[in-house]
Amino acid sequence: MRRTIQTMFLFAFLFVFFNRVASQPPLVVNLSDAKKAIKEYYLSGQYSLELDTIIADAIRQLNSLQIGKNSAFVFDVDETALSNFEYEMKYDFGYIKSEWDKWVETEKAVPIRQVKAFYDTLVSRGIKIIFITGRSQSQYQATFNNLKKAGYGTFDTLICRGSNEANLTAREFKSLKRKELTEKGYKIIGSIGDQWSDLEGGYTILKVKIPNYMYKVE
Repeated sequence: MRRTIQTMFLFAFLFVFFNRVASQPPLVVNLSDAKKAIKEYYLSGQYSLELDTIIADAIRQLNSLQIGKNSAFVFDVDETALSNFEYEMKYDFGYIKSEWDKWVETEKAVPIRQVKAFYDTLVSRGIKIIFITGRSQSQYQATFNNLKKAGYGTFDTLICRGSNEANLTAREFKSLKRKELTEKGYKIIGSIGDQWSDLEGGYTILKVKIPNYMYKVE
């Protein structure tokens, strides 16, 4: 399942817009105002600046890790390696499964510049790249093609969610796959994703969390 909770950007921005006193009931924001703020965050350059800082820090931390021949870094796909902002704008941050599936098949998602630069750094250091995505196995080829078109030309493997894994949470699915990769001999030195569920559950060292204020996956 791509999203367990749709349009969760409201929660991400509560701390930006409101000061809450413990004795008072929680305040809420008009949904159109929240969407406007999210769009401004992405379109104004603030998102890009935040990513610059996060990736620069990730590279500094990477320099402290011991890198061997089986060292690998795990990448999430959506809103990490690839941006689906065009889709989000078209459907006003909504999720319509049939339309999402059509979007995936277009193979039009573009690379997120800072993440692509981080990927290039890892490849140049001989670190193996593994993509693990919650996209379904039926979307494997479109996802593979899109990654190649976006410039991710070198990677060891792409792992999509099988039909027998549909009931797993994102956290369970991704940690299970990292565990299986570890058992195959990979040393996963880090993971990068836009959701904490991309990073939690063990079998990784460095955790690089990039922002996503459009939705939440658990």
